[in-house]
Amino acid sequence: MRLLLLPLLLCGLLGLTAACAEDASEVQRLIEKRGAAVLDVRTPDEYAAGHVEGAVNIDLAADDFRDRVAQLPRGRYYVVYCESGERSTQAIEVMRGLGFGSVVNGGGYDSLVDLGIPTE
Repeated sequence: MRLLLLPLLLCGLLGLTAACAEDASEVQRLIEKRGAAVLDVRTPDEYAAGHVEGAVNIDLAADDFRDRVAQLPRGRYYVVYCESGERSTQAIEVMRGLGFGSVVNGGGYDSLVDLGIPTE
């Protein structure tokens, strides 16, 4: 029982509402049923090699990342992903600091592909 609660506790401590790696079905539901906006925070080259259908590319490493994110509407769900989930975690921290409340870590691109999320 304790082992089952550990991932949930870690998600709560990290502030990742609604999705961590072990809750891929929630990520899929948000994208497919709730119409969540999808943000790809990888580099433009990574994005060009393949990305989630309809995803907006805002490179976390770009100087204008914070400014571009600040222009996004606050009243919708966002699923943020990168290659492994590390950069998306950092991006979510920035977004929360800017007042975004419904932000979910989609993890890595390959994981989303494995879920059957449409790609381009």
